[in-house]
Amino acid sequence: MKKIFLFVAFAMMVSVANAWHKNCEAGVVALAAKHLTPEAKALVEKHLGTTYEDDVHYLYLLEKKKKATFSKEIHYLHLDKNFQPLSVEGDDAYAAIEKALQVVRAYKSHSDAEVKMALRYVVGLMLDIHNLSQIRIENIAHSQADFKFKRQQSEYKPNVYKNYRWSNFFTLQSNLYAVFHADLWAEDMELCHGKHKADFSKGDLRDWVAANGAMAAELLAEINPEKIMAMRRFLELDYLNYDMMATAGFRLAALLNDTIK
Repeated sequence: MKKIFLFVAFAMMVSVANAWHKNCEAGVVALAAKHLTPEAKALVEKHLGTTYEDDVHYLYLLEKKKKATFSKEIHYLHLDKNFQPLSVEGDDAYAAIEKALQVVRAYKSHSDAEVKMALRYVVGLMLDIHNLSQIRIENIAHSQADFKFKRQQSEYKPNVYKNYRWSNFFTLQSNLYAVFHADLWAEDMELCHGKHKADFSKGDLRDWVAANGAMAAELLAEINPEKIMAMRRFLELDYLNYDMMATAGFRLAALLNDTIK
């Protein structure tokens, strides 16, 4: 049971308007905690402790209280048309994770404060790069900012449309998500997707951002300001959010395990 709660609050440290529900984010990181090696678990516990109160929404709270200034792109993933990392002014999520990994990898050469902050970056921003609404692709104009699209009001009123925000699509539609606790989310994702752990975590960070970019591009071709989305399709894609959460959890564990040795 302790493993389930190892990371529960870490996932909430980066909170933006288009993030997954906080309970879901906590579940993602709780899932990752179940798959840490002893070395990774020991380092994380050493630098982030066991209560996590100071880590909840850490980067977001610093921004809100104006106690730190981060790049305006810190929560977003910028890719070129081939879904490779694209340099932008200031660090985006990918660049920030890469820099943080350098610190975590050489943790013996850094202060405790530096390692602690680096771990906060890695954990929080790995969630961001798996939220497809936070991916910006250079040749897809409507991916460059949040946008509204039309969807059917319901299956019973197919000719009545409702404006819906792209980022809200990734907050998950069902009210059930808000009442599930993190450990239940982690357990559910483990049961549903655990057998695919090796497939989900295959490759490295660069491979993962490319795969996420390709998935985002496919979805952006289907969802854009010029098209109307069928209600049935809208509800079907709720499962995509769930798949991405599980994927993020397994990949986060793989990344920390590979980095901390």
